[in-house]
Amino acid sequence: MVELTNKVIFVNNHKTSIRMAKPEWDAFESICNQENISRNEMIEMINKHKNDNLGLTCSVRLFSLIYFYKLLTANQTSNNNTSTPIFEAIREIS
Repeated sequence: MVELTNKVIFVNNHKTSIRMAKPEWDAFESICNQENISRNEMIEMINKHKNDNLGLTCSVRLFSLIYFYKLLTANQTSNNNTSTPIFEAIREIS
């Protein structure tokens, strides 16, 4: 059984928490490391651009999924798209 883990974060100086499974946290941390950005900075960016109808946890999961999908498809196509997966994923969560 997959265990969910709460992590306390700060979004715009407000304390909140996000609850995800360990593999979700690992994937999100990998993105942060790859992009050289702190977890809180990335979450604030996601929060700022997310669709108002979605919660923060859902938006973080969706962002991670889109990021890895864009990364995978960018490696499979030969077009000259200069946009990076982080910015494409941010655009698509809004």
